[in-house]
Amino acid sequence: MGLEDWFERGISFMKMAYIALRSGVYNLACFNAHQALEMFLKGLIVDATGSHPFTHSITELLEVLKKLGREVPEELFREAEWMEPHYILARYPARGVKPYTEGTAKRCIAAMELIVSLVERWSGREIPRGG
Repeated sequence: MGLEDWFERGISFMKMAYIALRSGVYNLACFNAHQALEMFLKGLIVDATGSHPFTHSITELLEVLKKLGREVPEELFREAEWMEPHYILARYPARGVKPYTEGTAKRCIAAMELIVSLVERWSGREIPRGG
C-alpha cells in the first residue's frame, strides 16, 4: 500500500468520524478520528521508510515522524496523548468509564483536524474534510 492508499483509508475514517458526531454516536466519532490519524501518519511513515511500526499509538507515530526529521509541535503531542485512550475506550464498555458526550466527540474531532493540518503540510496534499 502506498501513500494514496493510506490517505484514502484515512479520509474514509475521517468522514465516518464526522457522520458519527452528527448522528450522536459520540464514541464512534472518537474511534474513527483516532483511526483516521493512524492511517494518515502510518501512510507518511510508509512513504518515507517502506514500512510502518505495529502500534495504534498516535504519540508513537508522531515520535517516529519526528525521528525521520519532521518538526512536530509539542501541542500535537499533547493532543495525541489525549486521543490515545479512545482507540480502546470508544469500543469497549468498562466499569467506571463515563459515557461519551458531544463535548468529548468534538474534542476528538478538533484534535484530529489539528493533526491532519500538519499531515497536509508535510505531504503537500489537501485532505478533504467531511464535516
